[in-house]
Amino acid sequence: MPGFELRPMRRRTRGEGRLRSVVYGYTRLNQKLITIDLYTPRTMKTRKIDAILRVIAHELAHHQKPPRIYRQWFRLVRMIHHPPFWTQYRRNVTKLQNDEILGQYFKVC
Repeated sequence: MPGFELRPMRRRTRGEGRLRSVVYGYTRLNQKLITIDLYTPRTMKTRKIDAILRVIAHELAHHQKPPRIYRQWFRLVRMIHHPPFWTQYRRNVTKLQNDEILGQYFKVC
């Protein structure tokens, strides 16, 4: 999708601080910004390429089918994933799997 900016998630040090969370990525709906974690939180090993591509497809689906419901817990606001979102996610993954260049990174089950 054109106009999107993709950034890696920055961590302070391995296994310390609040960035030790298990978030794979997040997006800003109004800025067209997608931030992805390229490393595992505890061991700081690189994630597999197909896992990173699936996170990209997940975050792009947030922009294609925006959530209807938000839940708030203290200051944490979460988007609720609804069925049209998951169908859009599956469409994005199949487009990536059918691509000539990116399709080779997905495992065939």
